Amino acid sequence: MFSPAYLKFLSAIVQQTIFVFLLIGAIFALVAGLVLIFRSEIAIRAGERVNRWVSTRAALRPLEEHHSIARPLYRMHRLVGILICVGALYSLVVLGSPQGDIPIAKMLSSMAPKGLAVFASESLRIILLVGNFGALLFGLVFAVRPSALKGLEAWTDRQISGRKASKPLEQVHLSTDTFVRAHPRLVGVLVTAGSLYVMVNLGVALLGSK
Repeated sequence: MFSPAYLKFLSAIVQQTIFVFLLIGAIFALVAGLVLIFRSEIAIRAGERVNRWVSTRAALRPLEEHHSIARPLYRMHRLVGILICVGALYSLVVLGSPQGDIPIAKMLSSMAPKGLAVFASESLRIILLVGNFGALLFGLVFAVRPSALKGLEAWTDRQISGRKASKPLEQVHLSTDTFVRAHPRLVGVLVTAGSLYVMVNLGVALLGSK
């Protein structure tokens, strides 16, 4: 566990970092608001230059390429099956012992009350026992008769495209840009007022902390 002095030091650093970022953001917003009020055409041109679309779908495309490892696994099915069985048996012996949930409880005790940590550790141990028992059965079948798993493999080997799911989020909506172009001074006044409000509150908080 961290000492109170270290936690206090870390909290002070986090608070100062947040304060600096908020102050920089408020100053930038104040400048942007004043430019929108007095020289709106410059602000609109600057916005058009920096308004570039970055597609995450193009970045995720390499991650969606299908790479099959079925052939080398089936070629070494006995070795792979034995390794799975050894790992599952070791986990079953450790988790099935009377003291099997103590390491899990110690890990969770620092993040939750004692009663909740005990309940969560016992539940997690049961889940791990069931999962490792299933892994043991899978390893035995894979080592002895891997062809029996062809149906299970065909059922589970499904590709879920994250790019397709995120496609609606990639659509461009320019309603905000259109509103700013139509009412630049109004938006400038609102942004200026908001930035001044943040800066005043940051000043009050800074003076209050001294």
